Amino acid sequence: MINDQSISRREAVQGFSSMLLSAAAALEGPPNPSTSQGTRFQADNFTFVHLTDAHIQSERGALAGVKKALASIAALRPKPAFLLVGGDIVHAASIATRKHAEMLYDLWQEAAAEIRIPVNFVIGNSDLYAISGANRVAPDNPDYGKNLWMRRLAQENRFRSFEHQGWKFILLDSVQVSPEGNYFGEIDAAQLAWLDDLLRKTERSQPLVFLTHIPILTAFGLYTQGTTSGLPENMIVRNGKAFIEMTGGYNVKAVLQGHTHVVEECLYRGSRFITGGAVCGGWWKGPNLGVHPEGFGVIEVHGDTFSYRYRPYGWKPVPVPEDASTSRPK
Repeated sequence: MINDQSISRREAVQGFSSMLLSAAAALEGPPNPSTSQGTRFQADNFTFVHLTDAHIQSERGALAGVKKALASIAALRPKPAFLLVGGDIVHAASIATRKHAEMLYDLWQEAAAEIRIPVNFVIGNSDLYAISGANRVAPDNPDYGKNLWMRRLAQENRFRSFEHQGWKFILLDSVQVSPEGNYFGEIDAAQLAWLDDLLRKTERSQPLVFLTHIPILTAFGLYTQGTTSGLPENMIVRNGKAFIEMTGGYNVKAVLQGHTHVVEECLYRGSRFITGGAVCGGWWKGPNLGVHPEGFGVIEVHGDTFSYRYRPYGWKPVPVPEDASTSRPK
């Protein structure tokens, strides 16, 4: 039986999150022209799950935590049609030795062995292999950067799309790496060209759902730092404006995001930018920022509309001595 301590959008915005809706309301603009039109894409009801930021590791009971989350998903009724995994399935492969990085992916594959529905991935910054630090490898290493992720998860492409009952799902690679070994949020030129071509072949009334690791639209800096100067480029897609302009006029139902480990929704021109918490909460130390519990998102599609609900799965952190000093996940 699943944990029924689910969090609706209203419930999720308590505490820090109560500031989100004010920020989201400020972001509202004229409706996307396509979202107010009738559509022939009337799907039968179906459910899917957005799971992000597992940060699996050998410490903190993380393997048991991921297994518990996946067991909660397996118990959902109706059964989800598929799973969208929003990146950072492993913890800190970006600074790991080869042996340690392989071990992290072994843990993920052990946890995921019982998944009985299709799984669709995008990459996160923590999934990258050995891009920085003392264990950094040369870019010509066969597993450098995104290559280990692609090999271990049998991914042929770093971005792609698929359709289900008339809805189109577009999976983006929002994590890029500088020559100096720093990651940043961007939809690169090759990907933008691919997306432009894909959209030109897409009817404007077709429901679209995007999946990204690094957020495209978020109020994260407002309620964590009180900043008015914007987020650094490793916390937000730096060319998000180009994405929003390119997709304007299309029936973008949702952009599902990760990376910040918060439960958040921003509404802009009828499109919902939903940041889906984290399986690991605050890197397995408990709810992130004290208010965003470990969980995943359940999306129920009804014809041309959908509902979103964030579901905690009942994880309790495993205390370790260093928990006295905490840091915000990135």
